[in-house]
Amino acid sequence: MSLTRRSFLNRVAHLGGYSAAFSTMNALGLLGNAEASALPPLSSTLGQGKSVVVLGAGIAGLVSAYELRKAGYTVSILEARNRPGGRNWSVGKGTDVVFTDGTKQSCTWEDGHYLNAGPARLPSIHKTILGYCSELGVPLEVEVNVSRSALLQSDKLNSGKPVEQRQAVYDTRGYIAELLTKSINKRALDEELSGEDSKLLLDFLAGYGDLDKKAKYHGTTRAGFVTPRGAGADQSKLHDTIPLHDLLVANFSKAEFYEDQIDWQATMFQPVGGMDRIPYAFAESLKGLIQYDCPVSEIRKTASGVRIAYKSGNESREVKADFCICTLPISVLQGIPNDFSPAMQKAFHGMPMAALYKMAWEAPRFWEKEHNIYGGISFLDQPVDLVWYPSDKMFSKTGVILSGFNAIGDEKGHLTALGKIPTMQGRLESSRNSVNLLHPGCGQHLTKPIYIEWTKVPYSIGCYANNHLDESQAAYSQLIQPEGALMLAGDYVSRIVGWQEGAALSAHKAVAHIVSMTKS
Repeated sequence: MSLTRRSFLNRVAHLGGYSAAFSTMNALGLLGNAEASALPPLSSTLGQGKSVVVLGAGIAGLVSAYELRKAGYTVSILEARNRPGGRNWSVGKGTDVVFTDGTKQSCTWEDGHYLNAGPARLPSIHKTILGYCSELGVPLEVEVNVSRSALLQSDKLNSGKPVEQRQAVYDTRGYIAELLTKSINKRALDEELSGEDSKLLLDFLAGYGDLDKKAKYHGTTRAGFVTPRGAGADQSKLHDTIPLHDLLVANFSKAEFYEDQIDWQATMFQPVGGMDRIPYAFAESLKGLIQYDCPVSEIRKTASGVRIAYKSGNESREVKADFCICTLPISVLQGIPNDFSPAMQKAFHGMPMAALYKMAWEAPRFWEKEHNIYGGISFLDQPVDLVWYPSDKMFSKTGVILSGFNAIGDEKGHLTALGKIPTMQGRLESSRNSVNLLHPGCGQHLTKPIYIEWTKVPYSIGCYANNHLDESQAAYSQLIQPEGALMLAGDYVSRIVGWQEGAALSAHKAVAHIVSMTKS
């Protein structure tokens, strides 16, 4: 019986797991971005007799250890926290949120409720991390990133009262289509368009903007109804169109373009039960290899490899290995004595850390029952400028609503509007106010708030490194270079910063370097 390509790959995946299947698909040219992963084919005996210490049990560290162990290396992981995942952290019942200044919050939400304090979405184009979810048996569900029923609010529009996203999106499209149609009809684009292309574009614009036969925009069913459709003789009534000038002044561009960002396009996924189901699945497969509550105190080179000093309780300990993959944030590395080169140590200070926050509350699901919003994000022109609705447990009685997710300050240290509110309590009141602006009277239903500020989270001291800035490129070019037996991994040494995909791919690159040194 002939062996199809699909059945062949299924057998490879069954025998060798994700890395074997990934490498095989790469070799066969079946991956659109085959160059994204540097992971080479790994035999189970390749690393026998060689040891690797991994610093940090975030996604980069877990992926590194997972692949190296399959290749026969002796692997150990040192993790400063009492859990795996790093920034992949789901806060739920029993979680204590403790900041570096001693502030403590205890989560007392219902069982099963959670806040993904760090990553909260898995794009369908992030094949690597999705592949690990499949291999580790992490069940996924759809994450609703955009809902046309969600709301947009600006003090400059509609007397500050929110409008449905569908109104703003489709009214904007209608006006743009009408204006472009006028320019074509006035032959303003004759130099750019042939006669045939002009006609084709006019037909497209008529559909794009839902224009009438005279190429005018008067409203559309896409924007929704004031009087809903029903049975019988009653006529439904469309929303009145929002004037173009008002839409431009309100500037809803962030919301209107949100789903167009490459990593935010449908379809998005999330693990059932919280994003931390991924690191806990890795940890289960690596049982016995991770040492928790073991912060690193020194990183040193030796004649034969590396020596890592760390704390375990009140004891000072050390571990020696042939190689070390360091996944610690650069904000943490800045304070650890180490034998990285002077150029590398300088690079640790070469990328500003993103100072992100999240605020979430437990509440009855008024957004569903009273406002027909199931998932998605509402946007506001306020210090707390978005409200994110949960995609899990729809139609249940209560849920966790996120009111506030953004930066405290920009890359140059300038405070945002929320950052200028000095106290946590003041920021929580701003969070409640945004919910009230979108859903009048519903702010009173918000209970048991949890506030996350990543610059104050121990062993993170920031959310992610802004490696995309022009001023960060010299540091980035340095940080991606291995230094013999020492090498870095983490999303900040990838081009997908802030995402677990970037962390996993950086781990592949570090593993590839160790493999090349093992073979040399």
